[in-house]
Amino acid sequence: DTGRTSDGGQDKTSQGDQQQGRTSAKQRRLNRLMAQNRKATIVIEHLIQASDVSHCMQHFDIYMKWNYRLFQEMSRAYELDRSNTEPSLGWFKSEIWFFDNYVIPLARKLDECGVFGAHSQEYLNYALQNRKRFALTGKKAIEDYKTRYQEEKKMKNKKMSAKPSFDEL
Repeated sequence: DTGRTSDGGQDKTSQGDQQQGRTSAKQRRLNRLMAQNRKATIVIEHLIQASDVSHCMQHFDIYMKWNYRLFQEMSRAYELDRSNTEPSLGWFKSEIWFFDNYVIPLARKLDECGVFGAHSQEYLNYALQNRKRFALTGKKAIEDYKTRYQEEKKMKNKKMSAKPSFDEL
């Protein structure tokens, strides 16, 4: 069948098939483009999430440095009645939960999408190692955080009281 009628015209079914073929090709290209955009959006969302918790996927010393800074911030909020919970009370359990339910799954997603190449596996390994090490040393670290925070607060208060007031100048 040539797709032509006896009078030489185009058969309507053939025209429809060709048009449908063009439409489905356009639709396939559009579907591929939309899928690529979805994948790109997901990768960007993972990157934004990772930027917020990247310290958890780096060397343990870096993780602990930023973990302590968060502890300071939360302790200060508690002292100013901006938080109802003294942070050291649930810190250990919440860190373990955070690794298990957010950091490690995110590191796995980053590894799967390959956005960081070979470094993705490194970030996942750091997250797993940091979780394991914090599970072993975290309770002591929190006690150290509390002591260090109180000592720093005393030093800051001491410095503030040593400064002459405006009236004394």
